[in-house]
Amino acid sequence: MEPADSKTSTESSKIDPVRIKAASAPIVPLKSEDKLKVQISAPSYLNSLKENDAPPFVRPGREARPHLLIGTFMNEDEAIEMIAALDADRELGLGKFLAHFLVEKKVTQNFNLSEKSFLIGFLSETIDYAARRDFSAFKLAVLITLYIDAHLYFKWYYWQAPAAVWFYFKEIMIRHTIEDSPDGQEVFEPEECYDIISHFHTVYITNLPLVHIMTFGAYRLKFLWPFKPK
Repeated sequence: MEPADSKTSTESSKIDPVRIKAASAPIVPLKSEDKLKVQISAPSYLNSLKENDAPPFVRPGREARPHLLIGTFMNEDEAIEMIAALDADRELGLGKFLAHFLVEKKVTQNFNLSEKSFLIGFLSETIDYAARRDFSAFKLAVLITLYIDAHLYFKWYYWQAPAAVWFYFKEIMIRHTIEDSPDGQEVFEPEECYDIISHFHTVYITNLPLVHIMTFGAYRLKFLWPFKPK
């Protein structure tokens, strides 16, 4: 004959857990052999984006590889035309030329005013930088081409990491500094290469959060409460 206490405990263990009124009672009891699923924290999740194939993080197509870019966006004649537009109208000439140039080369869309404004300011500062170092029209055209290509590499992927943009730019600079045919051609001297990399880091890389906002925009959710306060 079983003790009364043992019988009572057996019956209580068979009670449907849904009917238990205790707030802490589980709706579905866990069996001893069931294992809890390991939860991934937010930092760990963000650090493992390479293993994530969710649509927001899928890379859009083939990633660009560093290569020679001479004449792909701006050639020497276009650089001379750009300087002529600046000399003709010191206030608005350069801005008008760059605005038309960026849309024509499909660097940005005409309606994306924030990105277009940023690129005009960025390239205007680059032209001043090249003028202070007495770059030729050919070197200026190559420099602007490299800067535009680096921006398009950043723009290619919404979640692009700053380190990836930095390494990509250094690689294309090396290919335009050290002559290693067919992968390289000496356009800039080693001292100029180092100075350009430092300038790009100061002007572009350190401001990437702002560049991201100017390029892709910033969005926020606004929730409306349908009930009026008493």
